[in-house]
Amino acid sequence: MRINLQKKRILAMAILLASCGLPSLAQELLRVNGVVVDKDANPMIGVTVRPEGTSTGTVTDLDGHFSIQVKRGAKLSFSYLGYRSAVATATSNMKVLMQEDSKVLDDVVVVGYGVQRKSSVTGAISQVKAEDMEHRTITDANQALQGKTSGVQVITTSAAPGSTPTVRIRGYSSNVSSSPLYVVDGVRTTNISGIDPNDIASMEILKDAASAAIYGAEAGNGVVLITTKKGTTGSGKISYDFQYASQSVNHVPKVLNAEEYINYMSEAGAFTKDYMLKNWDGVTDTDWAKEAFENGEMMKHNLAFQGGNKDGNYYLSLSYLNNDGIVKGDRDSYTRLTATINAEYRIKKWLKVGTTNQIEKYNTRAVSEGSEYGSVLTAVMTMDPLTPVYYSPDNLPDFLAQAQANGRTLLRDKNGDYYGVSRFSNGEQYNPLIMSQNNANKASGYNVNGSIYADFTPLNGLTLTSRFGYRLAGTRNRTVSLPFYGNATQNRDFVDMGSTSSTSIYYQWENFANYMRTFGGHTLTAMLGMSYQESSYDYVSGTLNANGEHSVSKNDPLFYYLHYKTASATQVVDGETTRGSKLSYFGRVGYNYRNRYYAQFSLRADAADLSKLPKNKRWGYFPAVSLGWTMSEENFFQPLRKVIDSAKLRASWGQNGSLSALGNYSYGTDMAQGGIYAFAPGLVYTKAVAPSTMGNDDLKWETSEQFDLGLDLYAFNSRLNFSVDYFNKNTKDLLIWNTTPSLEIGGATSPINAGKVRNRGFEFELGWRDHIHDFQYSVRGNLSTLSNKVTYIDPSITRLTGAKFHTYDITFFEQGYPVYYFRGYKFKGVDPQTGDPQFYDLDGDNQITENDLTNIGDGIPSITYGITLTAAYKGFDFTLFGTGAQGNDVFCCINRPDMLAWNKMKDYLYDDRWTPDHTNASVPRAGANNMDKYSVSDAMVKDGSYFKIKQIQLGYTLPKTLLNKTFISNLRIYASLDDFFTFTSYKGFDPEASTSATSGMGVDKGAYPTSKKVVVGATIEF
Repeated sequence: MRINLQKKRILAMAILLASCGLPSLAQELLRVNGVVVDKDANPMIGVTVRPEGTSTGTVTDLDGHFSIQVKRGAKLSFSYLGYRSAVATATSNMKVLMQEDSKVLDDVVVVGYGVQRKSSVTGAISQVKAEDMEHRTITDANQALQGKTSGVQVITTSAAPGSTPTVRIRGYSSNVSSSPLYVVDGVRTTNISGIDPNDIASMEILKDAASAAIYGAEAGNGVVLITTKKGTTGSGKISYDFQYASQSVNHVPKVLNAEEYINYMSEAGAFTKDYMLKNWDGVTDTDWAKEAFENGEMMKHNLAFQGGNKDGNYYLSLSYLNNDGIVKGDRDSYTRLTATINAEYRIKKWLKVGTTNQIEKYNTRAVSEGSEYGSVLTAVMTMDPLTPVYYSPDNLPDFLAQAQANGRTLLRDKNGDYYGVSRFSNGEQYNPLIMSQNNANKASGYNVNGSIYADFTPLNGLTLTSRFGYRLAGTRNRTVSLPFYGNATQNRDFVDMGSTSSTSIYYQWENFANYMRTFGGHTLTAMLGMSYQESSYDYVSGTLNANGEHSVSKNDPLFYYLHYKTASATQVVDGETTRGSKLSYFGRVGYNYRNRYYAQFSLRADAADLSKLPKNKRWGYFPAVSLGWTMSEENFFQPLRKVIDSAKLRASWGQNGSLSALGNYSYGTDMAQGGIYAFAPGLVYTKAVAPSTMGNDDLKWETSEQFDLGLDLYAFNSRLNFSVDYFNKNTKDLLIWNTTPSLEIGGATSPINAGKVRNRGFEFELGWRDHIHDFQYSVRGNLSTLSNKVTYIDPSITRLTGAKFHTYDITFFEQGYPVYYFRGYKFKGVDPQTGDPQFYDLDGDNQITENDLTNIGDGIPSITYGITLTAAYKGFDFTLFGTGAQGNDVFCCINRPDMLAWNKMKDYLYDDRWTPDHTNASVPRAGANNMDKYSVSDAMVKDGSYFKIKQIQLGYTLPKTLLNKTFISNLRIYASLDDFFTFTSYKGFDPEASTSATSGMGVDKGAYPTSKKVVVGATIEF
């Protein structure tokens, strides 16, 4: 009993001591909640928070918040690459401001359905910032990518006002289209031309499969993520940007002058010299480039309002662009009015809502280009110099007076003079001024892109997002063909017209969750979500074709509408509505151990509707994995840390899909009516129906599989940054048409998955930023290599045809060669006896036939590069930016071989030509035999390598001391030369010429060239 009593006393005493000690222990520990922000009060993701002197801690979440339990009075250390480490005493609620440690920051980059620190990214992601787009004359955000990042090529098929360039990421992966997916503020789109570059905060390019795989079936050609600007915390700010540019043609190809033209045509036997002298006034020597081009003007205005506080922010902007091109008159023009409306607000600590919106209204007019069958730009190079530009009414030649007497319409300029008509050429190319004035075509439209979203944070580290995205678009295109007389074969007597209106509606609803958890030195992130997309497109069109009189009541702009049709006009009406949808599920898991070891896994499942794929093949699954190792965090690396701040190895693998080649019901079996059969007595006939295509229930997605290996380095206190990537991308299951069907079945085949393409190469990016007292400077460069090859095509097909020149196929898709390479004859030289061109007989049959056609080049550059130099000193700033390509060829398709009387390019067909007195020539004689083969031989394939200085800009920012007495907080003025200098051996308008971005790469038929610009501008902030 006494022992038990003693035990009870001891137990009671222990309980009492414990109860007294617990409050004392509780007072030693403190739960700290806080947020980390930068100098602009923007939350910082991924900042490491540790009790000073320990190796364990946490990291800030997506909104910059952190929570940690420490001893009361402990010191907390905050570290983030590119910022000075901060130390602060722990309190229950903290707000920590991080200061930049260098000009190179470890930026937060946007990834699919989230953001990441650049230092923790394990894929190949490049970023183009707002500073790369500011104060440039670019009108389309795609143009901002050229030369600013590795692995990206921008193809300009036309530089006309309102035209849209094409982007290629890591090569050419398809026989149909290799365009990337664009995602603007989380909303998918195919066109970003309506977004003013001034309103863009950043563009991320997801280049490797692991980065893009979260977008699955649409990411096979890479992904471009665009984030538009948001308001910043602080007092409201008003900014106004103004820019004016005078633009002119950069380079004009040399063509024959009057004397050279007479010599060449008389040598060729096209005309006798007597005939030409008789029909020439002996004075006229028209330079058609000077007559067709003029100095154009471009003006841009952008007005923006922004502001915010700890609970919300807003950004509103309005932009206006007026671009009048370099062709004389107003027939090449583009006007655009855009607005951006972005706002978000934290209603509760656990709920944030927001919206993003881009609104565009545009009008455009364009001149014809890029055609051997009649276009303004080609006519400038092929119109003969003996024809005057104009005839005065009292000096009209007899043949034109006769044409007018016969009812032909001779067009006049604003002064009442008649446009000149050639006596020497009756082909499709005629006076380019007539060509630009013989129509009243117009196009207009609108685009509304936007989203409404909500972020719900029920638990610390967990964010649930619901986002509804939408796109509304409408277009109106009107074609009015006016009466004109260009020559005996190119003329029209009456007005024809047509009109098309279309509407596109797209919406997506996405719901996804992001979770971040830190424990010990481990950080785990996870994302899981779903997406539903639906789109519809409808159009209606009508055309009126004249029959003996105008198709409209009067040849007057007020009557250029379908409503004013005449009774005799042939009327055609068309229209259709199409619909498509897609359902997707996706997820991603990431792991980070002490910012040293990284791993990320993702999977997306996409299902297309039955308009694209058969039911048994509608689902596609796209996995990806990436790993990273920051070796600079290892102990063995510490001796190098005085020089190298960070060194990380990356590796990734993944699969992506592509929708680009899938048409509506391509897999289906089509039925067509055939002959008429009498299966019953009398005049009773039955129409037969037979399959016109055989169908393919095994049709599936195109799939790209890619491996990437990369290295990222920061050195010298992050003043130097360097990255290198190697990639190997294989695209399989390309859709191939026109395979040979079974002789037993007959008919035509439906498309099958029967093609493969390989792209591989290296990418390098190097940057240096530093300052010497008040002088700041930076150098950034990038370089990419590319090897492209078709590795498989269905054995029943030797090759697929692409672009044509006149009646000749010149580009082909064939196994063992680059995508759409040039195929033609190999030029052996000029026969010194006859002056005729000679070609290599590759099959040895002593004849030059189609069997002697071979690979003669391709339009895909093997190297692309860009460099940007900046400097600033006491208010002055300077920028020099250039970009180039190496290894690409240009197929010069200006001079048709069947049009001998057209003018010629002097460098390629006149200089060093064969004559009886010059037999050791490199160019055939005028009017030589086999010029049809010569025009599609490697003699007309030229080196298209180039280097362009895209911008030379000098700016000055007024001192704050001068502005303090005004309501202006910042004022910068600048002057710039844009696209002013091009270094190339190609003699055409532009070495970047292409008739299309896929099958017509490098084919030059007279594309609208990039103009050089003299620019002045100003930026004012209030």
